[in-house]
Amino acid sequence: MIRRPSLLALFVLFCNREYVAALAPPKPESHRMQLHSMPKRTPPRDAQTTKLALNPLDVAEKICPRVGVLTSTFLYLSPALAVLKAIRSSSLGDLNPLPLAIMSVSSVAWFVYGLSASDPFVVLSNTAGCIASIGYVVALFPLLVDKRQLRITQTVVMTGVTASFCLWTFLCLSGATISKASSVLGLFASSLFIILSGSPLSTIEKVVSTRNSSSILASLTAAQVINTSLWSAYGLAVRDKFVWGPNVVGLFLGAVQLTLKILFPSKKS
Repeated sequence: MIRRPSLLALFVLFCNREYVAALAPPKPESHRMQLHSMPKRTPPRDAQTTKLALNPLDVAEKICPRVGVLTSTFLYLSPALAVLKAIRSSSLGDLNPLPLAIMSVSSVAWFVYGLSASDPFVVLSNTAGCIASIGYVVALFPLLVDKRQLRITQTVVMTGVTASFCLWTFLCLSGATISKASSVLGLFASSLFIILSGSPLSTIEKVVSTRNSSSILASLTAAQVINTSLWSAYGLAVRDKFVWGPNVVGLFLGAVQLTLKILFPSKKS
């Protein structure tokens, strides 16, 4: 027989309800509260890497300049075989020395701009060019039998070197800030690169009249198109007008040279 609690017992429990509540087991939190307190799951490292690799901006900013260092080196080394052939035969043949003369000045200008802008990719991509292009000019000078061709090459080299040294001296002595000096050096290097990109077209009249594009180096043209494409993407990604500006123009001029090589294939002399 179950005994009912008396009124006195119920009254005592009511008066001590706080004590009873303290003895009761804690109520479990609701499912919603548990979900809310759960820490957010971070995506795995592989997923983050995949997302980063698929971002076109990151590709242009991080991968293009690294590949661009290699293509720039290939661009500067592409005339090496033609120069060696001219040295062995003691004759220039169809080799145009004007682009090589401008290259010697342009590569040094880009090297100095890279140092002023603290851009390691620009510095590394022009290190080999400075050495190789100066070597080309030194090696080809004894082969310049044509006085007009010799005079033009000498004028280009001397004018470029003189302008470079005068500009560097002025920026150092004028007390220009690093930012201003870098802008001036970038403009100077950009101008030289545009001239360099269009210099193979100096023989365009001969190419069209003879329907022979042997004076335009195929390796140099291919390297120019690939190289300027990568550096245009990198320049746009980092918003450096001195990088993407001249390279876009160089890409267009390289495409013109490539078109001439296709329309008027090279013929052996």
